[in-house]
Amino acid sequence: MKTMMLILLGVRLLFLAAAGAMCLYGLLHAADPKVAWYWTVGHAVVLAACVFLIGRVWASLKATWKE
Repeated sequence: MKTMMLILLGVRLLFLAAAGAMCLYGLLHAADPKVAWYWTVGHAVVLAACVFLIGRVWASLKATWKE
């Protein structure tokens, strides 16, 4: 059971890291004048949410690993 939980947390961490990387990519290309301001704000908000969720998943991963 513990191994399955660790695998699922690892997969969740991988997907969150990929989503955060895509948001970071979007923010790096937000300097284009053709990009509307709300896309930049949206990328920043989702990136902040990804960082928060990555922190939560990492804490769960460490707690599960110690058990």
